[in-house]
Amino acid sequence: MSLSSYIGKIFFVVGMLFLAGCDGENICNMTPSVMLQNQSNIYTLTMAIRGMDGDVSQKSIKPYIVVNGKKHEMKKHPDGNNVFVYDCYFYGVGTILYYFEVVYGMSRNGSIREKVAKSKLFSATVTDKYIFALDANRGPVGVTVNVVGYGLTRADRVRFGKRVVPTNWLSAGAIEFVVPSVECDNEYEVYVLANRKELFAGTFFVDASTLRCSTDFIRLANGESQRIVFMLDHPAPEEGVEIEITTDIPDSIVMPEVHFMPGERTVSVNITGGEESAKGMLFVRAKGFSSLEIPLEVGDEADAVAVSKKFYPDRYVWDDDDVVVL
Repeated sequence: MSLSSYIGKIFFVVGMLFLAGCDGENICNMTPSVMLQNQSNIYTLTMAIRGMDGDVSQKSIKPYIVVNGKKHEMKKHPDGNNVFVYDCYFYGVGTILYYFEVVYGMSRNGSIREKVAKSKLFSATVTDKYIFALDANRGPVGVTVNVVGYGLTRADRVRFGKRVVPTNWLSAGAIEFVVPSVECDNEYEVYVLANRKELFAGTFFVDASTLRCSTDFIRLANGESQRIVFMLDHPAPEEGVEIEITTDIPDSIVMPEVHFMPGERTVSVNITGGEESAKGMLFVRAKGFSSLEIPLEVGDEADAVAVSKKFYPDRYVWDDDDVVVL
């Protein structure tokens, strides 16, 4: 589905959700409680009359609306049965306060007695900016998510959890952001920051992204260096991705810090065997990513072969002089 089609469906669904509903049995308010600002400054307030039959004279029904203290006659909607509308002029943004009043005649004993039914007080907010939804509610670190709304500007920003992240303005109806490097398997609230307001956009569940390595086993002689490559499924977000690498044999390995710069999907580093021969593990961690545990052996060739025979008998085919990795 295209973004424009998605926005159109969101407009329809949100409009239906914000209908104010019926007030009692007779007067049903069909006006949305939130309306988007338009260039004409005209907003249609709508009601339907239900249940006025039997002894009620249909010709006597006169619907009115009282807007901000002023009473106005309503007109019958051409396409609706007992649906009435009033076009309200309202400039700028703000709240329209209104209620409905229906005057009707009740036939009793051959005479008609005039009666009045009133609704409760309603409010409709006219806004120049509205957030409808996120176009996705879960995914891994590094994926792009659209915020669908109305009146969005280039100055708007997104707060993901407690972190403010950069946005890319697509149109007045959509902005996008990249899921930052945060802890996975958690749900985060997403807000749009605009004009000193925080507008709730939805929640987003961060799934674990995959962190891969070019090797699943490292064997080094003392002082030997080997280049290894770490890979991401998606480009690193704006702040990059910090990789935390630890080992249970710290005296046997020398390795620099690893950091993915924004937009990178691969990074390569040199790992060097230390002076002490040992066998252990390399533990690789990053926020929002699945962890890695890579077996590690450090020592001269004779030491490495001896350690491998002891700890990994099924990994190799051995002969008198050589070792071949399966």
